[in-house]
Amino acid sequence: MTNAIIRNPLFNEFDQLFNQLAQVQAPVSRNTALNYRILSEDNAAVAEIEVPGVEPMDVKVRIEGRSLSVETPRGNAYVTIGQRLSADDATASLKHGLLTIRIPKRDARIVEVKVSEGA
Repeated sequence: MTNAIIRNPLFNEFDQLFNQLAQVQAPVSRNTALNYRILSEDNAAVAEIEVPGVEPMDVKVRIEGRSLSVETPRGNAYVTIGQRLSADDATASLKHGLLTIRIPKRDARIVEVKVSEGA
């Protein structure tokens, strides 16, 4: 009598799947989250973001709606600021590893809508 191992086809599929997963490697990201704080002044929102060793030309700042994103070789920061902002008048400065972004607040607009009788 011969001792033989009979494998279920299900195990073959499992082995193939396991081998495929073992070959997939997650990309290594060198970017990390940056430390930041958001301050609210009377007329502006101010974001202070730590970016030690980064040059101003290596910093990318984007403001879209109430979202602020900062990308640097050292890491990224994504922040939602819950205020009405005037992105067109925003300023940014980098001094001693601290990026300061000042975004003026805009006044809330009040619009009266005239109600008409339905047709």
